[in-house]
Amino acid sequence: MESYRSHNEPSLVALLQSGDEAAFTEIYARYWKRLFGLAYHRLQSRVLAEDVVQEVFMGLWNRREQAVIQSLFAYLAAATRYAIIRQLSLRAGLALEEVPLDRTVAEDDGVQLKFLEEMMHEEVNRLPERCRLVFIYSRHLGMTNKEIAAELHISEKAVEKHITRALSILRLRIRHLFSAFPIL
Repeated sequence: MESYRSHNEPSLVALLQSGDEAAFTEIYARYWKRLFGLAYHRLQSRVLAEDVVQEVFMGLWNRREQAVIQSLFAYLAAATRYAIIRQLSLRAGLALEEVPLDRTVAEDDGVQLKFLEEMMHEEVNRLPERCRLVFIYSRHLGMTNKEIAAELHISEKAVEKHITRALSILRLRIRHLFSAFPIL
């Protein structure tokens, strides 16, 4: 039996894409501990971290033929980040569509930014009605506190309180999302 330990990443990827199970086993042996550590650090749960790593490797095997993998570890780390985000979203009770794992690392930052924007939008929409309106008028429409107070027939002090409350709520709700974006 051929030893796969001496193979470099591109060679392992080529073997994996041709359906070589031994190459997959070698990839798993090389990277599972690092991916588990990344997942555990973010999720603080051994069971959830194991689930994330299993999801990542199942996805790697299932997408092996069509995946564009330039750097194996970067690909697996990005897949782990998306799996962590999905896990955090499930824990928070949010519905999240499956994020394709065959993106290149260069696209990763844009995907993360888009995801954060979507999550922020969802969290703003979950704010209490008056608080949400004040926040949108202030942050999205650029209205001054005086203009908002006149528009909603409330005092400027009430506008300030609503903005403070909105920011406080949003910070608490999305804190876990920012921790899901490790710097690799």
